[in-house]
Order: sequence, then structure tokens, then C-alpha cells
Amino acid sequence: MRSPLAARRRLGAAPVLLLSALLTLLTLLALVIVPAAHGSDENTSACALRGTTGYTDEGQQTDYNRFQKPVGTKRVGVIYVDFPDAVGTTTPLDRYYDQISGAADWMWKASSGKTWLDMRAPYGNWVRMPKNSTDYNWARGFSWDTHRVYLKDALAGAAGAGVNLADYDMFYVVPTSTAAAITHTPTWVQDPANPTWVWNRATNAWVMIKWAVTFGQDMWHWGHKVADHETGHTFGLPDLYAFNGAQHQYVGGWDVMGYVSGPAPQFLGWHAWKLGWITDSQVSCLSANGTYATNLNGVEYGGSGYKLAVIRTSATTAYVAESRKAANNDAGACATGVLIYKIDTSVASGSGPVRVVGNPKAAAPTGNCTSLDMQTWKPGQTFQDDTARIRIHVNGSDAYNDTVWTYKW
Repeated sequence: MRSPLAARRRLGAAPVLLLSALLTLLTLLALVIVPAAHGSDENTSACALRGTTGYTDEGQQTDYNRFQKPVGTKRVGVIYVDFPDAVGTTTPLDRYYDQISGAADWMWKASSGKTWLDMRAPYGNWVRMPKNSTDYNWARGFSWDTHRVYLKDALAGAAGAGVNLADYDMFYVVPTSTAAAITHTPTWVQDPANPTWVWNRATNAWVMIKWAVTFGQDMWHWGHKVADHETGHTFGLPDLYAFNGAQHQYVGGWDVMGYVSGPAPQFLGWHAWKLGWITDSQVSCLSANGTYATNLNGVEYGGSGYKLAVIRTSATTAYVAESRKAANNDAGACATGVLIYKIDTSVASGSGPVRVVGNPKAAAPTGNCTSLDMQTWKPGQTFQDDTARIRIHVNGSDAYNDTVWTYKW
């Protein structure tokens, strides 16, 4: 992989009408662009917006008293459950594990080797739940307490079968395919003010349960990436699809937290920053009036170099530009180039905390690619928001990088 040229340079405030001329002049002069130091008016932390919704949102300050730190090895205990009214008919390891195990490699690539899901099935047979599948009131929007009853029954059964619950950071609870009542796949996240304890027979002690993904029959539709999506919630990420209206109206298939089976499901660069997979030094932050030139390396690649160009527009909003390439987890991307989106940390999960900016010159959708999947920006194209007083211009592109000019006045 070619080493990316990481570059940003502050050009100072300039009249809007002169920007195009400046871009052309600087291109012709072939200036060597070097990273600028982070001054008091351009500190990256100024673009690390705070969340305000009280749970999963796009704020950079994740509450790790509640959520799981997303860096390092995560020990995942895979527990298979069946029910008196829905008995498992095949050995789980024959196909159930294969259906979700790909989540580990996908997360490894998504994090550029920062996060590994060490998935193990300590009891390779069915754990019988004490209630019928229809008695767990499995429905979208069910309460946290209802969900907890199901989880505690599953893990108490696993402990009774000899599983040492203390060996794991989180759990994947996988139901038999005969349990039609267990439909969708929600994530369970602890409430530190109301801890959940399960008796661990292996150590004769109580174990606090913090995070779990409880799979439903939709795992057979979505495949292993539903595990990556739901594990993202344990890291504090919100849903990017819409809870109401057209389901994929906000980001299309640009992030696994939106359309799980989207063509370019790599986590947005903003999420990679929130998760600690890219550092503050890889974020070009424009929070005061001025202009930056930033050479962005594709978010699909690891290594050094700038990954994000952020323009802060208020205490809870910002525009973000990132480079997207058809590589690694995004090998099936419908379009490449600069993806521009707006962040609003005051917007709740499912209501559009991230919204991709449409490009009127984007190519028409084709095949399985939707209109939103095509919304990248190419060299010579400019997005401008007069109300926010910002402009993003794409100045150049190659196989690994895109150069953008961000302007705030």
C-alpha cells in the first residue's frame, strides 16, 4: 500500500470570490503542502462535538461507564439457545457460528487492526431457555427490563452448563432458527445505576453482565455484518437509518450503522475518530474563519495521514469531508471520491444525526446502487452552505487520496 501524503495548510481568510483563483494558482505553482500546527484557534478538540441526547449519539465523548471501549481484544462468548416450543434441530457449530463469525475479520479491517472480536463458543450445544420463545414478548421497542429477562435466562442456563461467564467481556446469544418469535437483533447495554448480575457456577460468585447482542432470525438475512452493527452500539454508536419514513434516507449504504448490507459499509471517518481508531492528529479541524488545504487518505486504509476535514458550525454541528475508495470493507462501493456529510450531535439515534450531502452532479444510480450511494464529490466540484458560511472544494484525487479545500467565513 502506498504511503499517503498527509498535508494541511492554513491559507488565512480570503474573499469567497477569490477562492477559485487561489485554488488554480496554488495548483499551478505545485506548492509543497505541509501539516500546520494546531493553534489555539484550530485545536482539533474544538471539532470534537459533545453529545446531548443522553445515550448513543455522535458526540466524541463516549461514556465508558456505560459503553464498551472499542480498542483491543474483545472476548465474546457465543451462547446458543433453544426453547421448549422451538427446539434446536441441528448442532449449532454446523452453520450458526459460520453465519456470524465473519464479523471478527470485518471489524479487524474496519478498525485497521485496532479491534479484534475473539469469538468463542464455550458450550457448543443448545442451552434450553426456561420459557417458550413466544413468552419473551419479543418486539421492536420492547423495554430494557424485558430484554434483560431474556438475557439473564440465557446466561444463567449457560452458567449452569459449565460456562465461566467471567471469561468474557460481552456475549452473543444466538437462537435456533426454529424460534420464529425471536425476530430481530437488538443490543443490550448495561445501566450502571441498575447493574445486572448472574450467578456464575464456575467461580461460585456473581458476575456483572455489561454488553450483549441477542440475535434474531434476521441474522439469516443480514449475515455477519449485523454483529458488527450491533457491536457498534456497545461502543456507543447510534443508528444512522431512519426509525420513521424512508429507512435509508440519511446516509444510504455509507456506514454499517445505516444500511447493514450497503455497498460501502466501512464506518464513517467520524465514527473511526469517535472509536479511537484514528487520532486527533489525523483530523484537520477548521473552527474559526479561514481556509485549509488537506490531503485526505481513504478511510478504508490504515496508517498515518489526515482522514477527516471537519468544519465546525456550532456547538453541536459540523460538516465533514472524507476520502472513500473501493478497497477493503468498501470493495463494492458504488462511487469513490469525497464524501461530505453533516453531523448534529443533538439529534437522537434513528432521526438523522448524520446526513450525507447530496451532489447535484453525482452519477445516476445503477443496479443495486441507490441515489445516496452515488453522492461523492470529484475534483473541480464545490459544496457551499451560505447559511453556515462554509465551502468545501475538491482540488485533486488519486487512487489513495483526495485533496480538499475547506473554507469558513
